[in-house]
Amino acid sequence: MSTRKPALQIIGLTFVFWLLAGCGSAPTALPTIDFTGHWEDSSSAFSLDLSQAGEQIAGSHTVVAQQGNKIDSLDKSIEGSVQGSMAVINFQSSFATNSGAAQITFIDQNTIFWKVTNPPDGESYLPNEATLVKKESAANPAPAGTGTITGRVHLVTPPTPRMVVYAVNQTTGEWGFAETEASDSEAPFSITVPPGTYQVFAAVASDSSIGVGYTLDYSTLATITVSANQTVSDIEVGPPSQFECGATMGYPASPDVRFTGRPGPSAECIASIQPSDTAPVLAYAADAVRIQFQPNATSWYTNGNLAPNASIYFVISAMQGQQMNVNLITEPDSSVIPYAALNISGADGVGYTFEPTTSWSGILPVSQDYYIGVLSMSQQSMTYQLNVEIPVVPSAPAAADSPKIAKDQLIRFAVGPLDVELNGAVIGGERDRYSLSMLAGEILDVQITSLEGAVFSILGPDQVPLPGTEEGKDTIQWAVPIPIDGAYSILVGPTRGNATYTLKVNVSGLP
Repeated sequence: MSTRKPALQIIGLTFVFWLLAGCGSAPTALPTIDFTGHWEDSSSAFSLDLSQAGEQIAGSHTVVAQQGNKIDSLDKSIEGSVQGSMAVINFQSSFATNSGAAQITFIDQNTIFWKVTNPPDGESYLPNEATLVKKESAANPAPAGTGTITGRVHLVTPPTPRMVVYAVNQTTGEWGFAETEASDSEAPFSITVPPGTYQVFAAVASDSSIGVGYTLDYSTLATITVSANQTVSDIEVGPPSQFECGATMGYPASPDVRFTGRPGPSAECIASIQPSDTAPVLAYAADAVRIQFQPNATSWYTNGNLAPNASIYFVISAMQGQQMNVNLITEPDSSVIPYAALNISGADGVGYTFEPTTSWSGILPVSQDYYIGVLSMSQQSMTYQLNVEIPVVPSAPAAADSPKIAKDQLIRFAVGPLDVELNGAVIGGERDRYSLSMLAGEILDVQITSLEGAVFSILGPDQVPLPGTEEGKDTIQWAVPIPIDGAYSILVGPTRGNATYTLKVNVSGLP
């Protein structure tokens, strides 16, 4: 079937990103660095007792794992040196024979960040990453003269995992953060900060390639101005839109070096997909794989591999009023964490997926080509399975005195010429109905042969017989260009008694 040259429209898929964390906030004035104290991460039952003397640091750890069945605890298990705001240490698990290495980053007087850089061989229960707070300061009130940013952070669909949200002053570089617990819906956060103008964004601690942020246009991080003793509330931190060049906005590295930043789309990529004034096209149209349904089939399936941050597009010709159902399955599973998502748009540039999703269903508004993209949002390779279904368009209810429909069969949903031969039998007072979808200008060629005298009529999208095929005309051959797009029905019935028949249907006329 024909393909129209489409106009580009950048359609956002709102993509969501998963984050790790616990609960807390941090003052942002530059503190005196001292790791001494008792530090706890309640979410992982991990604690450190540290003592700093000059540039030397020592201490012990405790981890309660497997619901108390494993306790990893050892006195004098930590020793190392302080290098600026970071302590580089060796640690000894009570289950392992050799030591491991880790970094402890000083965030502020109340918060440190633990990260294993070289795990020990064998059994060990110390977490790879953890944010710990001083037990004594967990309930400290916000300092006088500061402001508060509150809101919610979320993925496209619940649940929301444990997340960490940052607020960074765009002038001074001061910053604060809050960590949230896992939630069945959105996760609330509250960050105490000095007065100033801030960007608010969040990250997936386990995957530095993914981030979310507070945005008003889904393309750039917005700013929030906070005054002393003011609370700015209802700030929504969510995913950016997606289009051919990837995420529509980048985000910076976290100020605690917990994760790296990611740039937004490059100017070169944006320039490459801008339409010209004379020949607008979708950037992916030329490389899209044409979907071909088998005769009488209502669905199509494919699978394959997808490289990190890559995409693949498919194109299908479909009719106005048809319902299209699209489902994507990936490994790793994108229904929990959005490693990949669908991007569905028409040849006219109109988009239909505005959030990261692995399934879509809708009634198609116009007859045209539709593009189905599978977009990776991950730094790892994955496999995918894509299923596209377009069910038969239901026919209008028959009048009370209409013949009974004995057989109701889809004979075509395919792209390009079709030549099919169907055999059947019909009795007096009944009809066999064969449905197919067509574009205006295509030639429908129908022939029937029957020793007993079977004939046919053809109903248009309005259920009115096409001229020359009305009941009583006893039509056995008909070939005329289709006048309008839509679903057509071929009704086969006998002229007398019962009849067996062979029905040949050929569609041609459009490239």
